Amino acid sequence: MELTIEQTLQQAIAAHKEGKLQDAERLYRDVLQSQPLHPDANHNLGILAVSVNKAEAALPLFKTALEANPKIEQFWLSYIQVLIRFNMLDDAREEIKKCKEIGHKSEEVDRLKYRLEPSSLKQSVVSAVEQFYQNNTQRIVSDAALGWFFADSFDKHFMSVNPFSEMPKKEESFLEKNSVLSTNKKNVLQLNCTQILKKLNSEKSIFKKYDYLKKLINSDDASLVNDSFKEEAKADLGCAIEKTFDSETLNLVIIGGGVCGLFLANSIKNLFGNRANVLVLDNRSRHSNTRGSFKREWLTHIPVSFFKTGKPTNIKSLLECFGTNGLIGIPINILETVLQLSCKDQGVKFLFLETFDYSNLSNNVIDLVFDATGGRLKECSYSTSNSAELAVNIPKQNINLNYAGVKQLHNIPGVGADHLDIVLKPFGDFHEPHIGDSKISVHMIKITGIPINLMQTLLEAIKKLNSLNMFYVWSGALRDEINEGLILINLLDKESRYLTSVIDDPMTLKALLGNNSNISKYLNRNINNILLMLAELDVDSQVKIEQPFKYCPYVNLNPGFGSLSGKRVFAVGDSLFCGHPKMGNGLGKHLPFINDLLGKMTQH
Repeated sequence: MELTIEQTLQQAIAAHKEGKLQDAERLYRDVLQSQPLHPDANHNLGILAVSVNKAEAALPLFKTALEANPKIEQFWLSYIQVLIRFNMLDDAREEIKKCKEIGHKSEEVDRLKYRLEPSSLKQSVVSAVEQFYQNNTQRIVSDAALGWFFADSFDKHFMSVNPFSEMPKKEESFLEKNSVLSTNKKNVLQLNCTQILKKLNSEKSIFKKYDYLKKLINSDDASLVNDSFKEEAKADLGCAIEKTFDSETLNLVIIGGGVCGLFLANSIKNLFGNRANVLVLDNRSRHSNTRGSFKREWLTHIPVSFFKTGKPTNIKSLLECFGTNGLIGIPINILETVLQLSCKDQGVKFLFLETFDYSNLSNNVIDLVFDATGGRLKECSYSTSNSAELAVNIPKQNINLNYAGVKQLHNIPGVGADHLDIVLKPFGDFHEPHIGDSKISVHMIKITGIPINLMQTLLEAIKKLNSLNMFYVWSGALRDEINEGLILINLLDKESRYLTSVIDDPMTLKALLGNNSNISKYLNRNINNILLMLAELDVDSQVKIEQPFKYCPYVNLNPGFGSLSGKRVFAVGDSLFCGHPKMGNGLGKHLPFINDLLGKMTQH
C-alpha cells in the first residue's frame, strides 16, 4: 500500500527524532519529489542539513519553506540564522524586518535582531545594565530574606510523600565497548564540545547520557580541562587576552565559572552571537591553565524554563530529558559541565588560574565585568553602606516556617507576632542578617547518593523525628531510572566540629560509621538513629556524606558599583546575596535575576 504524503512526512519526522538521518533524508526527499514546495519537508530537510554541517544546502530549503508558509515563525528563525552564519547580514536584517511586519515579535526574533546591531549598541547595553542594578537593590534584599528563613527552617514542600517505585535495575553494561560515549575515569574519548553535545543529544539511553556526563566530570578530557590559552607562554598571556577583544564587539569578562557565571556567559552568547566576546576567569585550577574537576553534587530544583538558551547547542533539550515535572533535576556539577560545554561550543574563552593578574583587564575595550565568585573577589572594592543597621520586615504569613522549632534549635530570639524583623549589619563588603543580636547562620551536613527505593522508608522515619526541623529531605527530580535522594541535616556547633574532624570529603556513610564506633556520643540521638538506619539500608554502599559547612547568609546592597582595574564590576549569583543552600545555593532566585538582566539588555 502506497503511503500518502502526510504519512511519509510523519515517518521522516520519526526517523529524524530517532537519529536515523539517512532514512529521514530519503523520506523528506520522497515528499519533495511529489510536492517540491512542501513547507514542512523543506524546513525539516534544512534542519537536517545544518545538523550534519551542510548549512549551505539548508539555505534554499529554508527559503522555500518560508515562501510557502510565512505564518510559521520557526521558518523565519531558521532562514535568518543561516543568513547570519554566512555573514549575509544585510539580507538577515531585511528578513527580520519582514518577519516583524507580519506579526512575529517573540523573544527569539528579538535575539536575532540584537545579534545584528552595530557596535553603537555597546554603550546602550552598558547603560541598560547600570540602570537595572540601580533599580533592583530592594528586590535583592527581599528575595534574599525569604531564602534565609527557608534555609533556616524545614520546607514542607519537599517532605510530601510521593509514590516511589522500586529502583530499576541498571543495565549490565550500558557503555558498549566501542560506543562513541565509551569512557573511563581518566581517558575520555577526545571529542570537542560540539561533538560531545551532538552525541549526548542523539543518544537515546538516559543511562548513557547521564553516566557519560558523570565520568566526564572527573576525566582528563581536554575539552573541559584545558583553558583557551593553555598553549600560550606566560609572557604572552596578557597579549593573548588582549587579542580576545576588539573595539567593534561587546566585550565582557565574567569572573567565576560556577553555574551563575556559565549561565550568564552562555545566555549572552546565545543572545548576541558573534557580536559579543566573552572571557570567563575561574580559579578552580589543578595547575596553570588546567581546570580541576567539578565537585559539588547538589541536587537542583531548577525549572527548565529558566534556560532560554538552546541554539545552537540544544542544551535545553538535553536538560529536559533528565528531569521530571518541568525541572532539570540534575546535580550542580553535571549542570556546570553541560553549561561549560555549551559555552565553549559558542566561542566563550576560558582562563583557569589559581590567581589572576587583573591588570590584564584594564584594556579600554572591555565593556562589562561581572563578579560571579560568590563574594570571593577580594580585589573588588564595593561601596558599602556605613549605616549601623538596616531593618527589613517580612510578613510571617509569607514564610513557610516552623518558627518555634527553629528558635529552639538555634536559640533565635522571639519577634513580633506578625513580622520577622531582620536587621542587616555591615560586615566587610556585605551586610549580614540578624534577628535581634543573633546572626542568622546554621551548620549543615549533606548526604547524597541515596537510592530512590530507600526514600519512602526514610521519609516515614524522619517525619517522626523532625520536630526541631533538623532534617531536610528531597527525593530529587531526575527520571526514575537515574534518580537519587538527598538529605541535609541541621547541626549544632559542637556536632559540626566533630564531624569535620572525622570526615574525609566525601566518604561513604558506611566508612564513616565503621571507622568511628563512638560517633553516637557526639551527635543528637535522632541524627545518629537516621545515620544508622540509612547505613543499614544502603546495601551497595552508594550513600556518601560530605564535610559540614556553615551557612552564613549575606547581601550586597550595592551590587553594581564595584571596581576592578578601573572597570565597573556587577555582581551576580552569590556575589549578590547568599540565597538558599537547600536549593542549589539560591539558583531559584539567581537565574531569574540573570534572565531579567538579559531582558533589560535586549530592550536597548
